[in-house]
Amino acid sequence: MRRGVIDIGTNSVKLLIADLRGDEISPHLETSRQTRLGRGLYSGGKLQAEPIQATVAAVNELLALAKANDCSDTRIIATSAVRDSSNPAELLESLGQAVDVLSGDNEARLVFAGVMGCPRLAKSPMLMIDVGGGSTEFIVGDVGGMRFHTSIPLGSVRLMERHPVSDPPAGGELETVCKSVDQTLSETSLPGLRGQLNAPGQAQPFIMVGSGGMASILAKMELVDDDYDRERMEAVELPLDRVTAWRERLWGLTVARRREITGLPPKRADVALFGSLIYEQAMRQLGFAALRVSTRGIRFGVLQTK
Repeated sequence: MRRGVIDIGTNSVKLLIADLRGDEISPHLETSRQTRLGRGLYSGGKLQAEPIQATVAAVNELLALAKANDCSDTRIIATSAVRDSSNPAELLESLGQAVDVLSGDNEARLVFAGVMGCPRLAKSPMLMIDVGGGSTEFIVGDVGGMRFHTSIPLGSVRLMERHPVSDPPAGGELETVCKSVDQTLSETSLPGLRGQLNAPGQAQPFIMVGSGGMASILAKMELVDDDYDRERMEAVELPLDRVTAWRERLWGLTVARRREITGLPPKRADVALFGSLIYEQAMRQLGFAALRVSTRGIRFGVLQTK
């Protein structure tokens, strides 16, 4: 059976079409359109007209693409930007389609379901981190299920909107953004996460697994590969010093120079600054020495739970 899911995110609209055979998901087509729906949202709390129009056009284009690929069953979901805005109806009415606006809790559950579909990663207890444009989901779980989850208002587009930086960024700007990331982590998620990770009786150590666009970008940059090779990407393990090295390189270059980096999509050369810093600081604050990468997340979770 062929099914699809369109994911309306803060930075981009993504499409996954896959063939389902029992519990197996075989991707047929994966693509995205950057619409930056969260642009202007965090200063006034409202979705802006131009990003709304771009997002509606992208969803319609991707629905047509799904039908052209023999997929007539496509579910549309929306995440942080839509649920956090004061005017979601302006987008939803313009779409004229059924859209599931996910709560942070449901987003975390779907990320967990998607990542656990990777046999290579599902063998160990894990802390999953999904860094999006508007929010970051933290999930603790293993093959027995999800133990803990939280969604916090920390994302690459949100940070970029709140902390504009020079080109290239100045040292003081990096310090400001780093403090903002650390403060948000400390106020929202660290106590509960540390309690779960340090719970008595834990037989196996946790691994940290990143899902979502920035984790995939880190893997592709490390592999020096612009292709989307799921097998190779999910075999990547990035030590903290490599995550730091990539963050330092990104923050040391102009946007134009960042666009030349193999593995980094040119249109994400701005937000990559902030996504890389979130991963680095989460690893430091929680004491993880390495980051594994999953290319399966919320969209795989939607198909598994449909």
